[in-house]
Amino acid sequence: MLQAALLLLGCALSYYLWEINVTIASVILGVTSSGIILYIALIAAGAASESCPYQTPGSRALRYLSRRIHFSATPGADGQTTTLDLRCISWMLQISVDTDVRLSTLRHLTTMVALGNVNPTLVTECFNAFVNCVNVGANHKAVIAQGLEQHAILSAQGLLSTLSHLSGTDPTSRILEDLRQRYAKVFPTRVNFGGHHIMGAAHYWFTQSWERWPFQWNGYNPPANEHALVSHNLVNLARFEYQKRTQSAKVPRWVLRFALHSLSLDPLPPTSVIADCLSIVAIDLGCDVPHPGAMTLDERYVCPYSWGTSFLP
Repeated sequence: MLQAALLLLGCALSYYLWEINVTIASVILGVTSSGIILYIALIAAGAASESCPYQTPGSRALRYLSRRIHFSATPGADGQTTTLDLRCISWMLQISVDTDVRLSTLRHLTTMVALGNVNPTLVTECFNAFVNCVNVGANHKAVIAQGLEQHAILSAQGLLSTLSHLSGTDPTSRILEDLRQRYAKVFPTRVNFGGHHIMGAAHYWFTQSWERWPFQWNGYNPPANEHALVSHNLVNLARFEYQKRTQSAKVPRWVLRFALHSLSLDPLPPTSVIADCLSIVAIDLGCDVPHPGAMTLDERYVCPYSWGTSFLP
């Protein structure tokens, strides 16, 4: 507002003095023009670099608009790149027999948050990778093949990620029911995965036994990147489980326990994890929660009712 007021004052003063004395008016007009040119240069510098110390509202607006235009102009290319990456991952898991190659492939899959169009073949390959390195021993205790513990953890993460995405994009996919039937033939309902929380989460998704056998997250404090991936997948699962049932249904208790456990950690997890956990709690309360990336944290929750509902597991 101050800059606009100074601009109007300079223009009005130049116009007024032009009819009185052209020389004086020219000096005022030159100073005003120099100020306009300098201000435009500051806006351009601030828009070009966030590290520029001269940031103005105009530079921030231009930088925001340029990002939006760039994002709108290249969605197809980004989506196509992601699709090709997923096809390559699926192909590597199908044909490779080298443990290190498969491990690197699964590790790359777990770094992908936005999966785009997940081919059901990729879900199947993650499932095969998981069941091939985990067996069930005495007392229903899960036994990981020697030397394949990292492989089992990454395959469980990839399986949970692809399952949550396919559940949200194509909940009627036949592959989901087929995998549940195959899983039931390999693992009993009450199999114990010990401290491997990711494997336990994948198991609970397949068995849908969270109401009977409470799954706990005690001691789960993973690295930030793993925590963000798991929270992103579980909020998708929470939304899917809530939307496919009646409006009075709750999200799975084991997913809600994850949210409450994560919010109780000290220090707190990354902001994205906090946002996902709050989304899970809000969905359980009956709030209208859009996609996690669609809005800011302050704008994400619209809860017209159910604030008095208990959400403790």
